[in-house]
This record gives sequence, C-alpha cells and structure tokens, in this order.
Amino acid sequence: MKSRSDQALELSDEILQNIELSEVPLQTAIQKTLRLARLINDMEAVEWVREELKGFSKDANGFLTSTAWEACKRSNRTFYDEDSDGEKANTQSVSVLEQSIEALKERMKVAYDVNVSVSSASQFNPPLPPGNARERQAIASQIANLTEKIEKVRSSFYDYIFNVNFELKFSDITEDIFSRKRLFVDKKLTEISPDAVRKFVSVHENLRSENNEDWANAVHSCRRILKDVADVLYPPKAEPVLVNNKSIKVGEDQVINRLIQYVDSKSESKRFEELVGSHLKYLGERLDSVYGAANKGSHAEVSHEEAERYIIFTYLLIGDLLAL
Repeated sequence: MKSRSDQALELSDEILQNIELSEVPLQTAIQKTLRLARLINDMEAVEWVREELKGFSKDANGFLTSTAWEACKRSNRTFYDEDSDGEKANTQSVSVLEQSIEALKERMKVAYDVNVSVSSASQFNPPLPPGNARERQAIASQIANLTEKIEKVRSSFYDYIFNVNFELKFSDITEDIFSRKRLFVDKKLTEISPDAVRKFVSVHENLRSENNEDWANAVHSCRRILKDVADVLYPPKAEPVLVNNKSIKVGEDQVINRLIQYVDSKSESKRFEELVGSHLKYLGERLDSVYGAANKGSHAEVSHEEAERYIIFTYLLIGDLLAL
C-alpha cells in the first residue's frame, strides 16, 4: 500500500492539474483538498476547508464565528465595505457562485436582438423595437462580479495545494537521499562494529522518552559510538603522532584526534579533511561537555531537538568516515 505521504503527493498533483486545466468545478477541487489536508494531518486546513464546504458558521446573533471569519480571510473572501466603514466577507458557497454563473450564461444566450425587417412603403421609417443591449450588459457585469469572487477563492486554494505539493516533493527528495545514506551506513557499521549498531538502537529508545535525562544519555551514547568506530578505524596508540611538527596524542581517550588522523591518512582531498575535521572537533567538544557534566554529577541541559541534531550529525559523520 502507498504511504500517506505518497497518497498526498499524488492527490496534490491531481488537484493542481484539475485547477490549472479547469477539469472539474472548483467545488470538486475543494472537496479533494479536504482529503489532502487530512492525509498530511493539517488540522487548521481541515477546519478551513470544512467551513467552505458546509457553509460558514454563525453564532446566536447571526455573526460569523471566529473560525468562519478566519476561513473567509484565508479564502480571500473579505473586503472593505465603504457604506459600513468596515470589513465584510462574501459567504456564498463556491457551488452557488458556480451555478449562478452558469444560469447567467444561459440567460445571455437568449438575450440577443432578433432580426427585424424595417422595409415600408411609407416615406417614414417605423421606430425600431428596443434591443437587449442593456440586459446583456447587466448580465455580463454580474458574471464578471461572481467570477472575480470565485477566482479569489480559487487562488487561495491553488496556493495552498501548490505549497503542499512542493513541501511533499522536497521531503521526498531529502528522505530518498537520507535513506540511501542510511542503508550504506547501517551495512558498513554492522560489518565493523555491531556494538555501535546496538548503541544506536538504544539512542532511539532514549529519544522516544519524555525525560530530558534520557536525551542527555542519548548524547552520551553518541560519544561511545564514536569511540567504538575509532577503535576499529584507528586503534589507540601509546605514543603521540607528529603532525606539522606538533605532537598529537592518539591514546584511548583521544577519540576525535584518532578519527581526524584516520581521515588524514585516507582522504585525498584536503578540503574534505578540513571539513570533516572541523565537524569532528565541534561535535567532540559538545559531546565531551555533556559527558563531563555527567561525570561531575551535574545535569547538562540538552533539549530534545538538540539531542536529535547531535545524533543525526554523529550518524552522518560516521557515514563520511566509512566512505573513505
């Protein structure tokens, strides 16, 4: 079965085509938009579309409710009324507007001027019967007015669906990219360090918690995962290494130093070395600060969003290391 995201993307493509090519009445496109909003769990949009479909709700005094008023604004239905010196809203449903336009078009078809013969033996031409030009002008004006109202609503729905479609496609692209990366990292990591894979599972469990201490524990696990990877890629050495006439420790606790030395020994791109090295140093410093605070018995403040960011960063960095 297709995922909700896939269904939403397919449906948004369909509605855009419906509107762009005028394949269906706007009312039908709005009905489809309700399903689209439900598929992506956009409850604000659900309320908006429901107001459009069921009629704008009113309170006991006959005024629009706050929900209905917001829906009217979102649908470009509001306007400034000079007579009342205030803002009002057109609340006619799209289906009524569309039916009214069709009825006016039928009236226009019969509001033509019939052919009249004015031949006469008299030297005076008889008066011409009145034509229907004024009626046609009035009908055309009504059609233009109703069409303008519909087009405002149409543009609001088109903009919403277009944005949803773009977001879904962008999300699909990034998800596809990350999925390929994940498959590669999972396979390679399982081969070199099954323990690191198990720690990532533990990290996931900690992130599902509502306790911020568990989020900090997830960050601690990232530090241990990096050590597991470093132990395989660049095992600790008792003696420092010399880099640009500078002595660098690469012992048991110098995890980041060891990983940087691994990158230096494997990469042929100086730019790649600098980029990954700077990322490793930044991540290492942050992980060490959280780890150090825990060792001192204090609580390091780590938000859920921050923990997620460090975990993703750790995962992607490991992917870069394993790709060398």
